[in-house]
Amino acid sequence: MKFHRSIFIFLFSITSTIIYAQSLQLQLDKYTPYIKELNQGVAVLVQQNGKTTVANAGKYNFNNHTIFNIGSATKKMTAILLLQEVEKGTIKLSDSIGTYLQPIKNVDGSLTIETLLRHRSGLGEIVGKNFEKDFYAKNDSFYNSNFLNKIPKNNPKKIGKYDYCNTNYILLGHLLEKVNDKSYFNLLQERIFTPCNMTNTYPYVSKKLKNLAKPIHKKEDITSYLDYRFFANYAYAAGSVASNLNDMSKFYNHLFQKGTLISEKSLQKFTAFDEANYGLGIMKFKDGYVGHGGNNIGYSFREYYNPKNKNLILLFSNARIIPFNRMLKNELFNFIDGKTDTISFNKNVTSDFKNVLGKYLFNSHGMKMTMEIKEENNHLYFLAQGAQVILISKEKNKLYNGSFGVELEVNPEKPQELIFRQNGLETTIKLIKS
Repeated sequence: MKFHRSIFIFLFSITSTIIYAQSLQLQLDKYTPYIKELNQGVAVLVQQNGKTTVANAGKYNFNNHTIFNIGSATKKMTAILLLQEVEKGTIKLSDSIGTYLQPIKNVDGSLTIETLLRHRSGLGEIVGKNFEKDFYAKNDSFYNSNFLNKIPKNNPKKIGKYDYCNTNYILLGHLLEKVNDKSYFNLLQERIFTPCNMTNTYPYVSKKLKNLAKPIHKKEDITSYLDYRFFANYAYAAGSVASNLNDMSKFYNHLFQKGTLISEKSLQKFTAFDEANYGLGIMKFKDGYVGHGGNNIGYSFREYYNPKNKNLILLFSNARIIPFNRMLKNELFNFIDGKTDTISFNKNVTSDFKNVLGKYLFNSHGMKMTMEIKEENNHLYFLAQGAQVILISKEKNKLYNGSFGVELEVNPEKPQELIFRQNGLETTIKLIKS
């Protein structure tokens, strides 16, 4: 009798796990036609109550073993390496960076390590507006140059105030190398990847990596432009690491549950969030979730971990922006909370909204620009400030982009206008050319 009961429990457990996974996949399936149109893919991992399930959407059959660049999520690893140094007694977070690094142009050596960890240094941004141009240039002299000599002038008014800047973590990577007389990449491997059994995680992206997701930018495959030096030399300690969903779930489990990487005291310091909801290389989100996403050319990544209930949500895409990021995030949180998905998309969006095609003038809140709604491949696109994003409709008379939170509502009383909403801003845009 006991044997039959055990078999029943085992079979019930397998069945419930399959249903759980299928339910998540069903929620993502409706996005596939739109993500395919963008020549992108998305993969998601959800960990809850001891169960882990993976789903995907879009053109590529990504899974938990697909390799991608985690971008700025690298920063929390840099922070952990520094906390390990504090535990060893080799540094203090209150130490000035000038104690370890020789004078660097436009860098105040009196700034403390913690000031950089919390993005309160006021330093100029190395990874500037031209980084996309630099990526495509494939210039050997650029990758072999000393990036520390290229730090722009700082802004003294921002010292002590939160101002996200990659330069902070690039400098901290060099500080770690100086203290250890060892490369930052070796430190990652020895003190994070190996202890956490992250067997498919690498210090930087290389086109030679097995199972690497094909990077897409503006619908084009940019694999031929990949150069490990862009990630190793340029993004470096602020955004170089390549990993997969499986290994990143291991990372969070080792960090918060097993205590593999740092002590409980260091973990508390790591998650001591300020008024900007930023700790040491990690961010605080709603409902107790923490994490640090990343965006780079060809890749984007988001992570949400709840230390109290151990729930984990990971998602990535093979483009710089996760398509429908906000909508996907809301649906994944609803899924983990057991809420039923009721969202459906209008499949006749091009015919139902054919009258809104054209160019519009945005003239509000001190900004003036031209925007456009156009049809392409039986989909609607919204163009503004050089960006082109796909539109869907989930409510009557409303168009929506789930990545940037743009909502456009048809005004039946004024057909030449659309109500424009984004991040709490609401105004009207007027048709200037149909």
